[in-house]
Formats: sequence, structure tokens, C-alpha cells
Amino acid sequence: MLLAKENNGVLVCSNPDAMRYKARAYGLVGFDIVSYRDFVDKNYETEKPVFIDELELFLKREFGNFAGYSLTNED
Repeated sequence: MLLAKENNGVLVCSNPDAMRYKARAYGLVGFDIVSYRDFVDKNYETEKPVFIDELELFLKREFGNFAGYSLTNED
């Protein structure tokens, strides 16, 4: 949430209402919070930085046959 706020980004999550409530409780406002489904279906504005909460859950919901991913940190 903090990164999305600091970078004027979009936070993509499974339950935007609950995430908005949580963000307000932390004093984090002024950034977009959208559902996985809205992000995919509505081709949400991707000119902003995108931050995905629970990446694995997002991939499983959008691609039912999702089995894994790798993340490489190359120097």
C-alpha cells in the first residue's frame, strides 16, 4: 500500500473495499485500489505504476492452470 501511495500507483487486490478500509486506517489515501477482475476486464490505466497484492492469488484467479513463477534478481 505504501509503495502504491508513494508512487501514485494502482494497487490491484482481491477485495478493494477491505483494502481501502485498511489503507484509510493507516492514513494512506489518494491512490487507486482496484480488484483483480476490474484490472483485467477494464484494461485499467497502466501508465501508472501497478502494484499487485498477493501476486500468486492474482495469477491463479486469472489463469486457472497457473502452477508457479520465478523471480530473478540479477546483478
